[in-house]
Amino acid sequence: MADSVVDNMFDLTNRYQTASTDFDPTVNRGKLREEEEKNRDKSTLTFTDLLGLMVAQFQNQSIDNQADTSDMMNQLVQMSSMQAMTEMTAQLKEVALASVMGYSASLVGQYVTLGVYNSEGELTEKYGKVEAAGTYNGSQVVFVDGESYFLSSIMAVGKLPEKVEEKPGEDGEEKPGEDGEEEAAPPAGEEDNDNSKG
Repeated sequence: MADSVVDNMFDLTNRYQTASTDFDPTVNRGKLREEEEKNRDKSTLTFTDLLGLMVAQFQNQSIDNQADTSDMMNQLVQMSSMQAMTEMTAQLKEVALASVMGYSASLVGQYVTLGVYNSEGELTEKYGKVEAAGTYNGSQVVFVDGESYFLSSIMAVGKLPEKVEEKPGEDGEEKPGEDGEEEAAPPAGEEDNDNSKG
């Protein structure tokens, strides 16, 4: 169910494609379905395939080699639970997609800081207002200044504070702890010993 929703979702990639509205009533839909069935992955077993196997087993049983009904029930239960788990996984994917779409839509009108790589491969920050949100090749994108960016490009909602460059101490001397090592604190109790000696 969810796969059909995702597969038929409108995307920015098909924005400029023309839709075909030609309906041919002479096309044999049953034959098309049979062709799709032929092209289906043969290594998978559907619920219908399992039922067909069970019916064949019942039809071909003999008096001395009868089918065990408890095994049949166990197989039916296992197949039903697998089908339910598959449907639940598809629905969870759909919920996750709806959540991401809702988040991207909530960003419209907000200012964001984007991480963008320049031509030298360095990460630069771009700040701008989100004008729109959409889907591109199945991934959510936002539009800032007329250009699209993936949601993963957003570094922050709002403007990040300016980068602060750390400067060495005045006179070219390094301040204690700036060489990457922290000053060692005196062991516990030694401070008191120094004060008590005096």
